[in-house]
Amino acid sequence: MTPLSLSGVFAPVLTPMDEDLNIDLPLYIEFCNWLLDTGCHGLVLFGTNSEATSFSTAERMAALDAVIEAGIPAEKLVVGNGTAAITDGVDLARHALASGCHGVMTLPPFYYPKVSDEGLFRAFAYIADRVGDPALKMYFYHIPQISGIGLSADLLDRLASEYPGVAAGVKDSSGDPENLRRFHQVAAAHPGFSIFCGTESLLLANLRGGGAGCISGMANVIPDQIRDLYENWQAADADSAQAQLNWLRNAALGTGYNAIAVAKALTAARTGAAGWTRVRPPLVALTPAQQQMLHAAVAEAEPVLA
Repeated sequence: MTPLSLSGVFAPVLTPMDEDLNIDLPLYIEFCNWLLDTGCHGLVLFGTNSEATSFSTAERMAALDAVIEAGIPAEKLVVGNGTAAITDGVDLARHALASGCHGVMTLPPFYYPKVSDEGLFRAFAYIADRVGDPALKMYFYHIPQISGIGLSADLLDRLASEYPGVAAGVKDSSGDPENLRRFHQVAAAHPGFSIFCGTESLLLANLRGGGAGCISGMANVIPDQIRDLYENWQAADADSAQAQLNWLRNAALGTGYNAIAVAKALTAARTGAAGWTRVRPPLVALTPAQQQMLHAAVAEAEPVLA
């Protein structure tokens, strides 16, 4: 069996900020280490939960440099290079590759609605061709409810066919099990192509379909619990373990609050660091009253874990 290009539990790392809404690098580095020590196989810097599109390419590159200089293994890092301008996507991909990172996670260029598969193919191909290095690994990012642009199975099949090895996988954050199964069919035709789900609630289904694991926002909060299901997905009680794992997502997101602000509020409560509650506009942090309601909902739902 051809090994997957990447597998495991990854957190799209939350980004702490100082009072001026700049990245709080010491807190960021401390958090990256905690995630790796607590259960994550690797990290995605500047994914959706990282507020990636709220940061410039220069800010993203500087943060990556700081993380690597602090001793975080570059090979455990995937860097979000999703941008509206494909030239910025090239710059971020080149920097990640030169820094020794495993690969990049690439959103489709956003803003223009109803773009065609041909247009998306050309955008992704532009990045791959301009970087021009077979060592590049691109993981395409399907999150149509946020980006407004979906990735079809046909598009992924074409990318995997024309850029073998470089087109290394996809993150499916649609939350649609049927779509996940369509992506599994692409992976079956292209051994080594990794399918990640964007929610731990579909981790078991993804692994059973031959997928690689998950890149989940809740991995910022309960990486150890998600890792446990990943390691034990073939156990007899895996279905009940999956149902239990969904407790935090159901409780926290059931409040209706913004998922990024929720994850940051929970991290602030765990660490006692005020910087975790800050988000960049246009996002808005939870109010003290909302934080209180969130913590009450989580406390009520939290299972007794052995």
